[in-house]
Amino acid sequence: MDIEADVARCLCELAGADATLEPVAGHPEPYVTVEQVGGGGGFLEPVQLDIDCWGTEGKGGRKPAKALAEKVKAAVPSLEDELPNVFHPEVTNQYKMPDPDTRRARYVVQVQLWVCE
Repeated sequence: MDIEADVARCLCELAGADATLEPVAGHPEPYVTVEQVGGGGGFLEPVQLDIDCWGTEGKGGRKPAKALAEKVKAAVPSLEDELPNVFHPEVTNQYKMPDPDTRRARYVVQVQLWVCE
């Protein structure tokens, strides 16, 4: 199971936004990126994901990024129903973190879930 790709695909459907595994220049806005940042070494270790919610470039980009983060947070519990072998998905944190290179608005939603394959 490619948990990053599977969660990205699922969030694309559930949150109504494009989702990728990496930021892409010129990508339609707003969108989310999914990155595994820890865990997943076995069925006894939960997977930690950072889901970056990107707003629109320019003025007012923070509000669309935050709104998308709220949609992602609402969709996280449904990952258990949508993805086989995924259990107890939960949001563990959310924070604002503009992209350091472009200063583009971005919120990060941190998620923990269990994968049993």
